[in-house]
Amino acid sequence: MKTKVITAFLAAIAMTMTACGTISPPLQTAQETTTTTVTAESIPDSAVSSEAESTVDEEQVKSDTFIAEFFDSNICFADVSGIVTEAMKGCTFESEKDDSNGVQNISLKGKNGGGTVDVMCIDLSQTQLDYDMEYILENFGDYYFGQTSAQMSGITEDDFVSSYRMTSSVVSKGKYQRYGSVQKSDGMATQFGYTETYAVLSENKLTVVSGAFLSSDMMERQSFSQLMSRFAENVKY
Repeated sequence: MKTKVITAFLAAIAMTMTACGTISPPLQTAQETTTTTVTAESIPDSAVSSEAESTVDEEQVKSDTFIAEFFDSNICFADVSGIVTEAMKGCTFESEKDDSNGVQNISLKGKNGGGTVDVMCIDLSQTQLDYDMEYILENFGDYYFGQTSAQMSGITEDDFVSSYRMTSSVVSKGKYQRYGSVQKSDGMATQFGYTETYAVLSENKLTVVSGAFLSSDMMERQSFSQLMSRFAENVKY
């Protein structure tokens, strides 16, 4: 129940976030980690399962807390029209753009499918988030990837035929990329999907491109993948 409440709270934040916000700096305390070695025979299966679930719950709560603090912090959105214009040159999909709440949303339509791409640049220079660069990239990236991939109606994790996730950092900048390909058949027709989230954190600005596309035409999936590559090429790193 606790997780459901947190998830609903995050969804409300994401829908109502404005161009700027305020934050009370998160309090963090030092934690001592103790490692204990045990044998498999010494722990009942139920206890192992319970411990694993507890660990997952703790990690999820920590991640959810970070997302809530992130959207409640003093963030501002920068213009991304230049990135969008360059990346969309030569795009073969019908497109419609909507710029609201600092996020530029692009709706795409092909002959046999459709999808969306969200593009944003978040200025973190006035925030007081007490998290390191990799943590921000990984958790915000995973959060947005989950939000984006969920837009592919009827698709579950079992339908992904390939997946990739990478986070790298060099001195004062970092890059996150996660993508997955989908192939699902009901015996009569096959759906091909692709979803990707690409994020770069540099000079206190977090630039994010996240999109998903689903079609009955494998070539449209390929075209969408190429479009996402063009977006990545236009994000400075």
